[in-house]
Amino acid sequence: MKKTRYVILGLLRDGSLTGYEIKKCIEVRMSFFWQESFGQIYPELNALLNDGFVTETADERKDNSRRKKKYAITAEGLSEFNRWMGEKNEKDTIRSESLLKLFLATDANARDIVDQLNEMKKQNEEKLLLFAFYSKQLSEYADLHENHKYIHEVLSLGIRQCELYSSWSDSLLQRLKDGHLR
Repeated sequence: MKKTRYVILGLLRDGSLTGYEIKKCIEVRMSFFWQESFGQIYPELNALLNDGFVTETADERKDNSRRKKKYAITAEGLSEFNRWMGEKNEKDTIRSESLLKLFLATDANARDIVDQLNEMKKQNEEKLLLFAFYSKQLSEYADLHENHKYIHEVLSLGIRQCELYSSWSDSLLQRLKDGHLR
Protein backbone atom coordinates (compact mmCIF):
# COMPACT_ATOMS: atom_id res chain seq x y z
CA MET A 1 0.00 0.00 0.00
CA LYS A 2 1.22 3.46 -0.84
CA LYS A 3 2.04 5.43 2.30
CA THR A 4 3.00 8.62 0.46
CA ARG A 5 -0.64 9.70 0.38
CA TYR A 6 -0.97 9.43 4.14
CA VAL A 7 2.24 11.34 4.77
CA ILE A 8 0.88 14.12 2.56
CA LEU A 9 -2.58 14.08 4.13
CA GLY A 10 -1.09 14.12 7.62
CA LEU A 11 1.11 17.11 6.83
CA LEU A 12 -1.78 18.98 5.23
CA ARG A 13 -3.87 18.71 8.39
CA ASP A 14 -1.89 21.63 9.82
CA GLY A 15 -2.37 23.85 6.76
CA SER A 16 -1.88 24.27 3.02
CA LEU A 17 1.52 23.40 1.56
CA THR A 18 3.19 23.29 -1.83
CA GLY A 19 4.73 20.05 -3.08
CA TYR A 20 8.15 21.55 -2.38
CA GLU A 21 7.14 22.42 1.21
CA ILE A 22 5.86 18.86 1.71
CA LYS A 23 9.20 17.47 0.52
CA LYS A 24 11.12 19.81 2.83
CA CYS A 25 8.97 18.85 5.85
CA ILE A 26 9.69 15.18 5.22
CA GLU A 27 13.38 15.77 4.53
CA VAL A 28 14.00 17.92 7.59
CA ARG A 29 11.59 16.58 10.18
CA MET A 30 11.23 12.90 9.31
CA SER A 31 14.55 11.97 7.72
CA PHE A 32 15.54 9.50 10.40
CA PHE A 33 12.49 7.33 9.79
CA TRP A 34 10.87 8.29 6.48
CA GLN A 35 11.83 9.43 2.99
CA GLU A 36 9.83 10.51 -0.05
CA SER A 37 11.08 11.81 -3.38
CA PHE A 38 9.54 14.48 -5.57
CA GLY A 39 8.84 11.60 -7.98
CA GLN A 40 6.59 10.08 -5.32
CA ILE A 41 5.04 13.29 -3.96
CA TYR A 42 3.79 14.99 -7.13
CA PRO A 43 2.09 11.96 -8.70
CA GLU A 44 0.46 11.24 -5.34
CA LEU A 45 -0.76 14.85 -5.07
CA ASN A 46 -2.43 14.39 -8.48
CA ALA A 47 -4.01 11.11 -7.32
CA LEU A 48 -5.23 12.79 -4.13
CA LEU A 49 -6.76 15.58 -6.23
CA ASN A 50 -8.50 13.01 -8.43
CA ASP A 51 -9.79 11.18 -5.34
CA GLY A 52 -11.14 14.42 -3.87
CA PHE A 53 -8.87 14.18 -0.81
CA VAL A 54 -7.09 17.49 -1.47
CA THR A 55 -7.82 20.75 -3.23
CA GLU A 56 -5.38 22.85 -5.18
CA THR A 57 -5.05 26.62 -5.30
CA ALA A 58 -2.48 28.73 -7.07
CA ASP A 59 -1.22 31.98 -5.63
CA GLU A 60 -1.83 35.11 -7.63
CA ARG A 61 1.34 36.52 -9.19
CA LYS A 62 1.56 40.05 -10.54
CA ASP A 63 4.67 39.25 -12.56
CA ASN A 64 5.08 36.42 -15.05
CA SER A 65 6.76 34.08 -12.57
CA ARG A 66 5.43 30.59 -12.08
CA ARG A 67 2.39 30.34 -9.80
CA LYS A 68 2.90 28.17 -6.75
CA LYS A 69 0.30 25.47 -6.28
CA LYS A 70 -0.79 24.95 -2.69
CA TYR A 71 -2.66 21.89 -1.55
CA ALA A 72 -5.17 21.62 1.27
CA ILE A 73 -6.84 18.59 2.79
CA THR A 74 -10.59 18.14 2.28
CA ALA A 75 -13.09 16.63 4.73
CA GLU A 76 -12.92 13.43 2.66
CA GLY A 77 -9.13 13.52 2.86
CA LEU A 78 -9.24 13.92 6.62
CA SER A 79 -11.68 11.01 6.85
CA GLU A 80 -9.37 8.86 4.69
CA PHE A 81 -6.38 9.83 6.82
CA ASN A 82 -8.22 8.96 10.05
CA ARG A 83 -9.33 5.63 8.55
CA TRP A 84 -5.69 4.79 7.74
CA MET A 85 -4.57 5.79 11.24
CA GLY A 86 -6.80 3.01 12.60
CA GLU A 87 -5.35 0.32 10.33
CA LYS A 88 -2.81 -2.21 11.52
CA ASN A 89 0.76 -1.27 10.55
CA GLU A 90 2.74 -3.23 8.04
CA LYS A 91 6.20 -4.42 9.04
CA ASP A 92 8.44 -1.43 9.82
CA THR A 93 11.65 -1.22 7.84
CA ILE A 94 14.61 1.13 7.98
CA ARG A 95 17.15 1.26 5.18
CA SER A 96 20.75 2.38 5.67
CA GLU A 97 23.24 2.17 2.84
CA SER A 98 26.09 2.77 5.31
CA LEU A 99 25.09 -0.21 7.42
CA LEU A 100 24.54 -2.31 4.30
CA LYS A 101 28.08 -1.56 3.12
CA LEU A 102 29.50 -2.35 6.56
CA PHE A 103 27.56 -5.61 6.65
CA LEU A 104 28.96 -6.63 3.25
CA ALA A 105 32.53 -5.35 3.87
CA THR A 106 35.72 -7.34 4.03
CA ASP A 107 39.21 -6.23 5.06
CA ALA A 108 39.75 -5.18 1.44
CA ASN A 109 37.15 -2.44 2.06
CA ALA A 110 38.57 -1.22 5.39
CA ARG A 111 39.55 2.25 4.12
CA ASP A 112 36.13 2.72 2.52
CA ILE A 113 34.43 1.63 5.75
CA VAL A 114 36.40 4.20 7.75
CA ASP A 115 35.20 6.88 5.31
CA GLN A 116 31.62 5.59 5.58
CA LEU A 117 31.74 5.60 9.37
CA ASN A 118 33.16 9.14 9.48
CA GLU A 119 30.38 10.30 7.15
CA MET A 120 27.72 8.50 9.22
CA LYS A 121 29.04 10.17 12.38
CA LYS A 122 29.06 13.59 10.69
CA GLN A 123 25.51 13.19 9.37
CA ASN A 124 24.20 12.09 12.76
CA GLU A 125 25.89 14.97 14.56
CA GLU A 126 24.34 17.41 12.07
CA LYS A 127 20.92 15.82 12.63
CA LEU A 128 21.42 16.09 16.39
CA LEU A 129 21.88 19.86 16.12
CA LEU A 130 18.79 20.18 13.96
CA PHE A 131 16.69 17.87 16.15
CA ALA A 132 17.77 19.76 19.29
CA PHE A 133 16.59 22.98 17.65
CA TYR A 134 13.21 21.44 16.75
CA SER A 135 12.85 19.88 20.18
CA LYS A 136 13.36 23.28 21.81
CA GLN A 137 10.81 24.85 19.46
CA LEU A 138 8.27 22.11 20.13
CA SER A 139 8.72 22.50 23.87
CA GLU A 140 8.10 26.24 23.61
CA TYR A 141 4.97 25.77 21.49
CA ALA A 142 3.69 22.48 22.87
CA ASP A 143 0.12 23.72 23.14
CA LEU A 144 -0.06 25.26 19.66
CA HIS A 145 -1.17 22.01 17.99
CA GLU A 146 -2.40 18.87 19.65
CA ASN A 147 0.02 16.74 17.65
CA HIS A 148 3.13 18.55 18.97
CA LYS A 149 3.38 16.24 21.98
CA TYR A 150 3.48 13.22 19.66
CA ILE A 151 5.97 14.84 17.31
CA HIS A 152 8.15 15.61 20.33
CA GLU A 153 8.13 11.93 21.36
CA VAL A 154 9.16 10.77 17.87
CA LEU A 155 11.81 13.47 17.80
CA SER A 156 13.21 12.30 21.14
CA LEU A 157 13.63 8.84 19.63
CA GLY A 158 15.42 10.41 16.65
CA ILE A 159 17.77 12.22 19.03
CA ARG A 160 18.54 9.01 20.90
CA GLN A 161 19.05 7.17 17.60
CA CYS A 162 21.48 9.84 16.33
CA GLU A 163 23.37 9.82 19.63
CA LEU A 164 23.63 6.03 19.47
CA TYR A 165 24.82 6.00 15.84
CA SER A 166 27.39 8.72 16.56
CA SER A 167 28.72 6.95 19.66
CA TRP A 168 28.72 3.58 17.90
CA SER A 169 30.62 5.07 14.93
CA ASP A 170 33.23 6.54 17.29
CA SER A 171 33.67 3.22 19.06
CA LEU A 172 33.98 1.23 15.84
CA LEU A 173 36.40 3.75 14.32
CA GLN A 174 38.59 3.50 17.42
CA ARG A 175 38.53 -0.31 17.37
CA LEU A 176 39.43 -0.30 13.67
CA LYS A 177 42.31 2.12 14.34
CA ASP A 178 43.56 0.00 17.26
CA GLY A 179 43.22 -3.22 15.27
CA HIS A 180 40.76 -4.71 17.76
CA LEU A 181 38.01 -5.60 15.35
CA ARG A 182 37.29 -9.32 15.18
